[in-house]
Amino acid sequence: MKNHRATLDAIIEAWKANDLDTVLTHLHPDVVYHYHVGTPPLEGRDAVERFLLQFGQGQTDIRWRICRAVETQDTLMIEGIDEYKDPDGVPVRMPYMGVMQFEDGKVRRWRDYFDYDVLKTAKAARSNAVWDRVVADIEHGAD
Repeated sequence: MKNHRATLDAIIEAWKANDLDTVLTHLHPDVVYHYHVGTPPLEGRDAVERFLLQFGQGQTDIRWRICRAVETQDTLMIEGIDEYKDPDGVPVRMPYMGVMQFEDGKVRRWRDYFDYDVLKTAKAARSNAVWDRVVADIEHGAD
């Protein structure tokens, strides 16, 4: 079985180093990326690049953590916590689930699931004690 977790780890390390070119090398040219399931997907590596350039602009103190991962032949499912400071210095701490499907060793389909309202609350610098408990539960017993 292929080690798709290693590919994800490489993507994470590149993202933390602000190395978008390396992130993109791990994506299939025809990747379909649902940044947030429920919104229209990004189709193709160029569309993902444009999105990531905007999304990542000004992020600091990036701690993208994977707490659990399950892998099959071509699929990697993950539970984690995405933490960073936005360009205004506001800390964002977002629990999420993700599903990646691979083709030819590259991410072909990527879907992220998270509560969009929690993201908006975090970016507005308002506390969300309920999600703090969810994050604590995810962290408990994590890899």
